[in-house]
Amino acid sequence: MVEFTVVIPTLNEEEQIEKTVHGTFANLKKLKLNPEVIIVDDSEDKTYDILKKLMKQYKDLKVIHRDMKKGIGSATRLGIERAKGKYIIVFMGDAPEDTKYFPAMLEKLRQGYDIAQTSRFLKGCKMIRYPFKKRVCNWLCNNFIKIAFLEFKIKDFSSLFKSFRKDKIESLNLEANEFDLSLEIILKAMRKKYKVAEVPVDWVERESGKSKLKLSRYAPDYFKRVMKIWLGL
Repeated sequence: MVEFTVVIPTLNEEEQIEKTVHGTFANLKKLKLNPEVIIVDDSEDKTYDILKKLMKQYKDLKVIHRDMKKGIGSATRLGIERAKGKYIIVFMGDAPEDTKYFPAMLEKLRQGYDIAQTSRFLKGCKMIRYPFKKRVCNWLCNNFIKIAFLEFKIKDFSSLFKSFRKDKIESLNLEANEFDLSLEIILKAMRKKYKVAEVPVDWVERESGKSKLKLSRYAPDYFKRVMKIWLGL
């Protein structure tokens, strides 16, 4: 049985995807980790063509290509559904060096935690080239949630770089199609009294390609998701 699966959602990453896949597998080899890797790709550029070639090189790489953009949350949920691992790590494909945090995340799960998510806001974490607007919005979002749910131990609610037990995540009945999936996972886990651990990470702005997270577009999704779970709808 595969111990863990890495799920990577992608959208129009032709500039980055080859570096991501090579870097991810190289780093996993250094760490002596051999997971199943699933990429769920909604790209309209040449990303899928590149991935088809990479699949011939890496036997543990599986690619699911969808012809229509259905959202990063939808892509992540499909990856979770298809995963064979006992544990799952959701990983953004624009920073393959972040695989260095996998051992710490897996160790938390092996210790009995249901979710081990990364946090950019723990003491000692660094944020490099982090846009000021996103910093302010994250601060407002995190503090609003802390007060609304009376949860002051968790520091980073909006990170989608998470790991979890597959059996536990399946029982959350996830439905978010966009970036608000990050909030849905942690807030529903809190409601179910899951054991949650945070792993400190440094955040570095991507150097190539374009970020798909646009605050003006997705902020309403975040707010509606928080309110829906808070109201128990």
